[in-house]
Amino acid sequence: MNTKKFKILISPNSFKECADSVEISELIKTSLFRLLPAEIKSHIDFWLKPISDGGDGFLEVCQRNFGAEFLHFEISNPFNGDKFFCPVGYYQGSKTLFIESAEVLGLKIIPQEFRKPMVLSSRGMGDLLLQIYDSVNDGIMDVEKVVIGVGGTGTNDLGMGMMEAFGLEFYDKNDSKLEILPKNFAKVVKIIVPEVVLPFRIETIIDVENPLLGIEGACLEFSEQKGATDDEAVEMEKGFVHLLSELEIDDEVQNKLSGAGGGLSAALNLFFNAEGKFATRFINEDLKIHVGASEADIVITGEGKFDAQTYLNKGAFIVVNEFAGKNIPVFFICGMSDGDLPNNDNLHVIEIAEYFESTEESIQKIDKGIEIACKKICKEIIRLFAKKNSN
Repeated sequence: MNTKKFKILISPNSFKECADSVEISELIKTSLFRLLPAEIKSHIDFWLKPISDGGDGFLEVCQRNFGAEFLHFEISNPFNGDKFFCPVGYYQGSKTLFIESAEVLGLKIIPQEFRKPMVLSSRGMGDLLLQIYDSVNDGIMDVEKVVIGVGGTGTNDLGMGMMEAFGLEFYDKNDSKLEILPKNFAKVVKIIVPEVVLPFRIETIIDVENPLLGIEGACLEFSEQKGATDDEAVEMEKGFVHLLSELEIDDEVQNKLSGAGGGLSAALNLFFNAEGKFATRFINEDLKIHVGASEADIVITGEGKFDAQTYLNKGAFIVVNEFAGKNIPVFFICGMSDGDLPNNDNLHVIEIAEYFESTEESIQKIDKGIEIACKKICKEIIRLFAKKNSN
């Protein structure tokens, strides 16, 4: 009797501030290959399709899937304006440039002591777009589309810092010029809005499906993880509402704006008419995780934390939705979980942190954590492999 092939789809999201999805997928494959019995390994097909929902690891995924090559631009950091070199991806074949907002404004580039979103600026994104603008106009680069992965940001300034690079100005009631920072938003009574026509179109890949304002919005839901206190979150929300009023953005438009990236995606839409694409479309249509994967015997996905935000269609949960309903076992590896888990017999959540003394240790020893998770998964692979080949 011929032994049937056993197919494993490995499609994790990045583990924020730990490892990107390409690294995680390789760690999973390596651990499984080392742990599985030799008589089974030769009959397993591994499909590696690391994903990104626009957040951390977006560039690595674009390099793997679209052949993007890395370029570097010197831009301002979010916390003190010092310059640093930021990577972007460029694929000449489609004249497309890929930007990962987490590499420009992300928590991973903001030291812990500077994680105070009331005084952080998205100016670096403006620096970057302005340099691309100049490079295209000067004939140095040929760019028709800029794709920006919006997620993993440490800033929460409604993208106003970005627009400062193009000439945006704020003034208070005394006609004094204000720093363009969230701490000053409520004081603004006059805004000088620049008119900018970019020589390329912008598409944003949005990591979570949440509104700009309200209890699930940029300030009240997401600013705490960026370092804001409850009071600061409320103050920033009021500042956002005030600025939108000063900019004469009506309620109908406001209700359609995304809160991703601390309002960065909203600003890209308002000022540059960026087309927003939710991660669900990007992962299914552009990364094509479903192509051939319906034949998978098991699926392994995961991300750093499984919590309420996961249900806002973050990357790994898109994979869960794609396969768990098709009676395919899905293993979700996460650093930690918080809150109730979905009631789905095909979903198996493995929390790495419970095997270590601290969260910090689990991050430092991510390779060991993945191996522990894979030991549990191997038992199920062996069982399912035997079941498949007993029919």
